[in-house]
Amino acid sequence: MNSASLVDALQPAHWPTIALVSARAVGLIMVAPLWSFAAIPPLLRGAIAMLLTLAVLPSVATVPDSGALVVALPAELLLGVALGLTAAVFLHGVTIAAEVLSLQMGLSLGAALAPGSDLGAPGIGELTMLMSLAIYVTVGGHLALAEAFAQSLVAIPAGSALHVAGGGQAAVALAGTAFDVGVRAAAPAMVALLVTNIALALMSRAVPQLNAMMVAIPVTIGVGLLAIGTALPTLAGWMAGWATSLGSAADQMTRAFRPLPVP
Repeated sequence: MNSASLVDALQPAHWPTIALVSARAVGLIMVAPLWSFAAIPPLLRGAIAMLLTLAVLPSVATVPDSGALVVALPAELLLGVALGLTAAVFLHGVTIAAEVLSLQMGLSLGAALAPGSDLGAPGIGELTMLMSLAIYVTVGGHLALAEAFAQSLVAIPAGSALHVAGGGQAAVALAGTAFDVGVRAAAPAMVALLVTNIALALMSRAVPQLNAMMVAIPVTIGVGLLAIGTALPTLAGWMAGWATSLGSAADQMTRAFRPLPVP
């Protein structure tokens, strides 16, 4: 099937292969940045997954045995999710940092005190996510991820006996790095806000007549916005470096799912 045309690849004999490749593509689309964006309709996401499948299908080896589809499909889906997670982890980490800062600045105070209300979430997290997504697309992160998807089918052919335990551990460890990225991204602004709150507390003790609440809200918001604005160039360079190294990260994740040796 390596030299077959797309028309030949769509023959009924290759339908099990199409199902397995589609499962890996669907897993990728479910979590990958841009393609998993909430504004994209589910039907369009399915179309993107099918386009990815058709693009690589002529070069994919035919699955010899279709009897193990029930076992192979979830494994292929998990591998696709893990590949998408390599791209999504940094973006979610930066979004976590923005949400933590918005809470410290008091912008999320209403939602925190009344979680059942219809108060909207602050725009800092959404703005940071959109900025990260723009950098991701600008440096070609989505194309690098699509290439990594094609390379994964070369390294691990569809229907292979995956090392799900090793790959799952790698995916869980990668998900944990989102919180690490969030803390590292928010640390400078968090320190600035902590120093500001300590200074305001000392001022309120020294000047009891001072309305600490009325003074603290605009001051913390101003300091937080200033800290975020100062850190944006560094954060943008950090995100660009992450997006350009996406291919190697996806390759490492693929190796974690290395096929088990046939007994």
